[in-house]
Amino acid sequence: MSKRANSSPCHHEGKKVLLVEGNTDCHVVMALCQVHQVENNLFGLYDCGSDDLALRRLNALINAPATDRPAIIGLLLDADQQGPESRWRSIRQKLLDKPYELPDVPVASGTVLDASEPDYPRLGFWLMPNNQTTGMLEDFVNEMLPAPCVELIEQCLLLARESGAATYKPAHQAKAIVHTYLAWQDEPGHPIGLSITAKVLQPTTATAYRFTEWLGALFSNSI
Repeated sequence: MSKRANSSPCHHEGKKVLLVEGNTDCHVVMALCQVHQVENNLFGLYDCGSDDLALRRLNALINAPATDRPAIIGLLLDADQQGPESRWRSIRQKLLDKPYELPDVPVASGTVLDASEPDYPRLGFWLMPNNQTTGMLEDFVNEMLPAPCVELIEQCLLLARESGAATYKPAHQAKAIVHTYLAWQDEPGHPIGLSITAKVLQPTTATAYRFTEWLGALFSNSI
């Protein structure tokens, strides 16, 4: 992945950019690209700070003067509890007056769209965890945990909630699972991205491979 000199690897402003919601997303993508040997300098990452800000940045980049637009823009968002269909409707709404033919639902293997008019960027969309189910980045990551560990952690979290020791929102169950697992490792509490490169998390899931294949399909072809 490319990055500007003397700048954060998560604030790329070049011609091929993947917009993400936050810092964790950025470092997870970098780790997966390293482990799956995605071509260096293929694209850069931009941490937008939230899902709303990511959508706003996508809109701003598409509406910039033609000479200032990226050649390729990817957007990585959580489907969240409303699900991928609802998230997809909001994306379609943003692009109603733009020269793109969006499918009715997101493509399971990741969506890639070329514009029907010149000077508009290629677009790509991935809705975590897998373009098909509700959830977030951590649901994607939790596939990298051993299943027996997930079952044990879920039991522990249930006891913690029943006792009042755990106060996280039910929507954040996936976050609680992965961070509990990382807290049990040697050394405890490493960030998710570092845990992927260190193979504490096993990034060889089918979904992880589909994700990096989508990155390749989106960014590899010359524009």
